[in-house]
Parts: sequence; C-alpha cells; structure tokens
Amino acid sequence: MARGVQHPGQTYTMKRTGFLSAFLALLLPALLVSGCASRGPEEDPVAREIQALSSAKELGLVEYRVRKIIKADDVGEWYKLGQRKILFSCTAYLKAGIDLSAFSLADVVADREAGTVTVTLPHAKLLTLNIPASEVRLEYDQVTLLRSSFSAQERNDLLRQGEAQIRQSVPSLGILEKAEENATLFFESLFSKMGFETVNVRFK
Repeated sequence: MARGVQHPGQTYTMKRTGFLSAFLALLLPALLVSGCASRGPEEDPVAREIQALSSAKELGLVEYRVRKIIKADDVGEWYKLGQRKILFSCTAYLKAGIDLSAFSLADVVADREAGTVTVTLPHAKLLTLNIPASEVRLEYDQVTLLRSSFSAQERNDLLRQGEAQIRQSVPSLGILEKAEENATLFFESLFSKMGFETVNVRFK
C-alpha cells in the first residue's frame, strides 16, 4: 500500500438480524429426532443432546450487518506532487455464537430429582465475518496530476484494513453479549423441554 495513507474516519451503521426463534424451531426438533434415532430410549437424554450439540462444533446465535466507510487520503512524500483520495463503502455480515468444540457432558450438571441443571459454556466469540465482493462499492476516487491511481493491491489492502477494524470493534458492538443472551435462552428452552424446571447457564 502507498506510504502516507491515513484513515481520518469510519462510519458504522449496524442492523441486527435476530434469528434465534427460527433457529430454535429448526434445531431443537432436529436434535431430539437425531438423538432418538441414534440411541436407545434407556440412555440418558441429557447425554444424547450434549453429544448432538458437540458434534455441531459451533452454535451460531446472532447475526449483525455492519455498514462501513473506508477512507484513505494519500498526500504523498515531499518528492511526490499532488494527492490521492479514495472512499469505499461496504457491508460486513458478522455471526457470533458459542464454540462447542470443547463442550462436553462434563460441562452439564443435572439433578433429575431436584429438577435442576447447570450448564457451563465458553464465552461467545465471533464465528464468521464476511464482506461479499458484490457489496463493496467505490464511492469516490480522486487522483491529481502526476500521481498514479490506487492499484488493485492498494485497494485490496485498504479493504483488509477495513475488515481488521471491524474485527477490532466487535467487543463494542454488543454482538457477543447478545449471543450469550441467546445462548441462555437456547439452553433454557432445550432443558425445559426435557423436564427441568430450573436451568442455570454460566459462562467460563
């Protein structure tokens, strides 16, 4: 990327697309059916469902759509005359949830007689970040005399920087907190359907 490039400002507009209700409606029956089909009725249903979840590797719980503006102003070095300016807009799709790769039955303490169950989960994390090429738009590009246009490599570098800035902003977006809220709702619904009256969800 050209030297002297600066990023004077970014603009974020955020839209959350919640899909927990539809996700629960699809996943819970699938877990119950797959569990019943693969194991006999005499086995612990809690163990059956935890195994089914663990095999899924991850549990996506919330999606955000982030609109970002990426600006660069290259005023050049002393030996370069003129300046270059460029501005992109793009849309990033973020999915957050729970990494289940290390989740096991040891993280679930169930007391059938008391009707209580405690689930310990890892904290939510960003699972995917996707910026479709179709949603990257060049809004402004100005190059003065005696300066060359931004190369394809420089433009790609700017977009990668924009993606990195979005990743860095994840803790402030609220998406991880929302994912944990949805994880709590998910497991409360799951174990309530299995007959537990009290479901405690903790994060480690």
